[in-house]
Amino acid sequence: MEKIKIIHSLSNNRFLAMDDDIKVGHLGYELDKKIIYINSTYVDPKYRNRFLGKKLIDQCVEYARKEQFKISPVCSYAVRLFEKTHRYDDVKII
Repeated sequence: MEKIKIIHSLSNNRFLAMDDDIKVGHLGYELDKKIIYINSTYVDPKYRNRFLGKKLIDQCVEYARKEQFKISPVCSYAVRLFEKTHRYDDVKII
């Protein structure tokens, strides 16, 4: 089984899910006044059902905690995930 790596592309405001050199998913965001707005998540259909969307969000949350940012989930997947768990309450802002 392949090892998917999550890479933060700071200059592009994206977290990328990479299978070797192939991009198989991404999380896009905007940063404004210490608030990260998660505006898109995508996982290639061939790579779905492996929790890659959640892993992308977890990496974004880790980054927000490190930088003392807050997160406003905008895309439907992020909104649902933030509603389902209290694990992100420390960074969540509505």
